[in-house]
Amino acid sequence: MANANAFAGKLMEEIPLSYSAMADRCDPLEPAVILDTFVQGVGRAEEVSPSLFRVSYFASQRGHDCQEQVCVAKFIVTADTTVAMANATRAREASRRLLGESHSPMN
Repeated sequence: MANANAFAGKLMEEIPLSYSAMADRCDPLEPAVILDTFVQGVGRAEEVSPSLFRVSYFASQRGHDCQEQVCVAKFIVTADTTVAMANATRAREASRRLLGESHSPMN
């Protein structure tokens, strides 16, 4: 549980708006087609081992009498990877707002 608390604390740190460590690396190779998955939110984050977390992502769908949250993806990531993803998203959001764009351009 101490690792989970350290993980949460690391995510809550104030991080400057700059390129993350991910931006310094080469683009990853994609030797096979990887399908895009639409995600609306983050579900449960479970500690698998020290510094490794299984993070569930969900999308909403209409059920019989309510909105259901359906798990659409699970990733096992390090705490550092999660922080880097949050930094990259924050930097893109800030630049998008600064330039007045409504969304990111397609790659």
